[in-house]
Amino acid sequence: MTNIACNNFKVYLFLAAALLVCYSPVFLSSYAFSDDWYYLFSAQTDPASIFKWDVLSGRPAYGALRYGFSFLISSLDSLILIRVLSVASLILLSCYFYKFISDRDILKNPLQRVIFSLVICLLPSFQVFNAWSVCFPFVTSILLAGWSYSALTRLRGIKGVTVSALLITLSFAIYQPTAMCFLFFAFMDTCLTPRKVTKKELIRTLLMIFFGMLMALILAKVIPLLLFGETLSRSNITLDLMGKIKWFFVEPLKNAICNFDTGRKALSVIISLLFIFIGLKKISGNGKEKVILSLLFAVAAVTPNLLVTESWAAYRTISALSLITTSCFLIGLFAVVDKTKYSRFLYLLLPVAAGWLAASNIKEGFSSPQQKEYALLKDEITKVVAKDFDGALYYRLNSENLPKIAKSSKYDEFGSLSLGMPWTFAGMAFTVKKEAGMHYTLTKSPVITGNESCTGKCMIIDAQSVLARQ
Repeated sequence: MTNIACNNFKVYLFLAAALLVCYSPVFLSSYAFSDDWYYLFSAQTDPASIFKWDVLSGRPAYGALRYGFSFLISSLDSLILIRVLSVASLILLSCYFYKFISDRDILKNPLQRVIFSLVICLLPSFQVFNAWSVCFPFVTSILLAGWSYSALTRLRGIKGVTVSALLITLSFAIYQPTAMCFLFFAFMDTCLTPRKVTKKELIRTLLMIFFGMLMALILAKVIPLLLFGETLSRSNITLDLMGKIKWFFVEPLKNAICNFDTGRKALSVIISLLFIFIGLKKISGNGKEKVILSLLFAVAAVTPNLLVTESWAAYRTISALSLITTSCFLIGLFAVVDKTKYSRFLYLLLPVAAGWLAASNIKEGFSSPQQKEYALLKDEITKVVAKDFDGALYYRLNSENLPKIAKSSKYDEFGSLSLGMPWTFAGMAFTVKKEAGMHYTLTKSPVITGNESCTGKCMIIDAQSVLARQ
């Protein structure tokens, strides 16, 4: 028993060290991205507005966490603390993955368990969670979902059901797509083990996730209506089911199948599908019904995305589906690697390659372009606006055909242009004002579009002029 505990501790240390290296760009670089700028501005001017918006979005626990940590946000550098917290949460999740599969005897090879627990935490979804400061509670949501599943299956009677229900509700109250990772833990426990799964157990699992989804609906529709008399339209139920099914295959499923390739190249799809099919073949050794269950869990993991009008397959929204498809991919890859002469070398190469991709994606998609964007705006403001100017500063934004900073972009995440988003200017200009000791003011709506002009004592910074400096 002592040897097992010692070995587990060594594994946990390795996972922590590896993840700290892979995600080092998020805490070795000072930057903000998109909503981070609004968070930075609101944290110093109107923290209460943070909580209200998240409650309207059906995420009160997320809002409470962001509101609570807003009192630690006072500068661009202070966002590093938030990202460190996210990485720490991911380390805990990786260790939990390892414990979960070890306790259930999933993957017989100890090295495979370590590699699986590490590589699965390097997926693009986790890259976004750690690189984008405002996403810092999302990994915690996955942990809560995992603990909810464990409570349901390991604690007996009403106690297990109650604890599980509370944890899954809290997970959904942070972020609905990550709460659906409850089904990823169910997938591992039921499909990756040879044990017989009873109908009662399966029904109980599905009823618990249904309960969580019902609570998410209440959080999105009932609570905001009671508190503020309004709800957001993006959580409305869609009537175009066929359109959403087609969208599922073209967007989220393709993203998930491509694993670590955010470029979604055709070759990546083909290679990944090959290993996924091998993985499903391997899973069928535990019982042919396990393959059907795997597909069921994969589809169920994105059910909320299919039911609402919003059609957005950003990586932060498909974490549950990605975890399931990548697990099948890794199982298939392990099966092939085990048959080669250089299996140990290939096992070591896999996390190195995945880690390099993760660090590269974060650097090229988040830290480097965002640092450059802020530098461009700061340079424009300090050169055009006099230090003693005390009038209002505005930002003219015509988002059509704005020059790009990053080499490529994906959704509103990797490589997206913060200077092209209307909600970022206030935070960026506010930070420049503090750092440069300037005296201009910012109105409640400092962004203007088209050929509109400002009135009174004011100046306008043009987005095109800012980006032309690069």
